This record gives sequence, C-alpha cells and structure tokens, in this order.
Amino acid sequence: MYFSLEHLKHHKIKVDWKTIYVGIRLDLISYKEISKYAVEYLSNHTECENSLILELAWGAGDPDEDYRKLQMILVELYNDLVEEESSQWDIEKRKWRYGITSHLKEKNKKSPEELLDELCEVYADFGYPEDMEPFIHYMPPSYGYNPLLYSKEENINRLVSFFDEFLQKEKAVVQFEQF
Repeated sequence: MYFSLEHLKHHKIKVDWKTIYVGIRLDLISYKEISKYAVEYLSNHTECENSLILELAWGAGDPDEDYRKLQMILVELYNDLVEEESSQWDIEKRKWRYGITSHLKEKNKKSPEELLDELCEVYADFGYPEDMEPFIHYMPPSYGYNPLLYSKEENINRLVSFFDEFLQKEKAVVQFEQF
C-alpha cells in the first residue's frame, strides 16, 4: 500500500529528499510522489537550478532513472546517500512509521478493531519492531496480563491505550529529530 507525503505533513513531520529516498526504498510511496515533491521543492527554492530536480518535477518517467536521479540529488545536497542501518535511516524510517500510524488512528477513529488489524500490517511492513509489540493483538501479553479474565472490549481498549502511549513517544522523537 502506498502512502502520500501529505500523511507526514499533516502531522507536522519535516519532509526532505532523505525522507523521499527512504520512502521509495521502503516501497511506501509511489514515484509520482517524487515528482510532487520536486515541484513543491522548486516553488519553495526559487533559486534552485538543479537539473535533476527540474527533470523530476516534469513528471514520473522511468522509475529506475528517477531512482538514480534521486540518489544523485542526495549526494549533491547532503554529500551522501542514506544508508540502511545508519542513524539517519532510522530517523527517516521512524518519521514514516509515525506518519502512517497516526494516519491509521485518524482513519479508524470509530473502529478500534480495524485500527489494531492495520497496525499489525505496519508492524510487519517495518520489520516487526520490538517497540510495537505491546499493542499487536497476536503477540503474547506482558506483565502477567491474562486477556481471558477481561472482556473483548477491555482487551481492545488496553491495546489501543498502549498504541496511544507509543504514538506520544514517537511524536516526541520525530519532532525532536527535526531540529
């Protein structure tokens, strides 16, 4: 499933070329998003004469060629690619995870069960991160909690509560990393 950069911007997450690159590498956004971002970038940086950015703004061409241009832009602007397992990669990945999970929370306001199901997909898509385990319904409960002693609604509310705590922590990290 593809997401829009608007999901990040809506939650006041700083987006730059590194964010775009990680989104493409994680297969979270379509190549059309590169073109949209290039247009936005050029409107905010009117002095920009980078031919690669100008070419990307014209519209999605060949994905392999656009990917190569994106890599070249990273090297030109930041003197490096964002490598997996780097701290920059982790920051960008967390931005995406926060933006997507926040979007899912809004989308599923009236259906906590659907929210929890969709969070399981995000959990898998992001490589089963340990910090998401407390609100993944198929993971064993922690701290001696026995779900059989509670109603379905109480168990769902407990998981949603853990998710809300997770979002608050992630928001603090994502906002802190932007400065």
